[in-house]
Amino acid sequence: MKETREQMKRLMEKIQMPEEGIAQLLEARKELEEADHWDVIVQTAEQVMAADGELSILTQALAETEAREEALGVNRYLLDALMLWCCWEEVKVRYEKQGLPVEIYYKSLEDMKWKMLECYEIHGVYGNFVGHWYDGFFNLTRFGLGRLQFELRPFEGKKDCGLDGVRIHPGDTVINMHIPSAGPMKPELLEDAFARAEAFFKEYFPKDYRVFGVESWLIDPDLVQILPEGNMKAYARRFHLIDTEKSDEIFPDGWRVFGAEWKKKPEELPRKTGLQRAIADYLQQGGRLGNGYGIFIRIRRRIGIDGDFDQESYLSIHPLNSATRSRLTSISSFSAPELTMIFNLLDE
Repeated sequence: MKETREQMKRLMEKIQMPEEGIAQLLEARKELEEADHWDVIVQTAEQVMAADGELSILTQALAETEAREEALGVNRYLLDALMLWCCWEEVKVRYEKQGLPVEIYYKSLEDMKWKMLECYEIHGVYGNFVGHWYDGFFNLTRFGLGRLQFELRPFEGKKDCGLDGVRIHPGDTVINMHIPSAGPMKPELLEDAFARAEAFFKEYFPKDYRVFGVESWLIDPDLVQILPEGNMKAYARRFHLIDTEKSDEIFPDGWRVFGAEWKKKPEELPRKTGLQRAIADYLQQGGRLGNGYGIFIRIRRRIGIDGDFDQESYLSIHPLNSATRSRLTSISSFSAPELTMIFNLLDE
């Protein structure tokens, strides 16, 4: 791992990290180099990648890195971020060896930007406070594909589940997804990501995976009920709910919505957006939010393979206006142009 400061800077610029964040990270690296401490960071990253990013090793490496905060005189989250950046250098080498597309490497690397911005929002520095998240990226099982991130995971349901004519068993492989804080969840961006995931895993992990899954606070059914109408609620409606989980905290993922103020009492939480108002009001009334686990089968794929289309099922998870609904239900057969028309309707 011999990447220079200038090379690291170019990589950060490649994913359009904020200039202020780049400057803060590179200044921290310069301080470590001048104090002859940079090798410690590099050696820690080498240990992580020698273990293929295995979670327990990564977690231990992060703990050791953060423990050096006082001795090295650099903020712990900046130290974590710099160590992770060193790992990404080796990840690119492994992409090349396995013949994986370099554009997917850069899309996956973008997660460093989103996590850096979250760290700035919560802790006031352009670092990283969730470094354990990168095990999947480092061992080449998690990939950025369009607006979302995906990996193959076992179906987490405790019993068989039938959905859209497909029987899913505990342990069956599904395309699991994650939602980085990368901006609006527009339907066309999500559909593009799902299509990319299907094509990618079919080519590089040869099998025809049809089922998508997610574990997220976004599909907690209590949250879905109070969400304002919009992209987020439409996303949640895609899923057939399998399980839910609450914790002792009233909203463990509150930082994703309320930023640095997330630990305030419900009545003191910011209410600047519709989402913040809906959640803050719900929590103030004694509500609790957790996670949901759900699955869905991408409808475009099901039409293409099975040749059928369940209008009522489709319309139940895609809230369309009356004119669009009427146009969709009027279609009696599904040629290629008509299918294109169906999905274009969603963008109106």
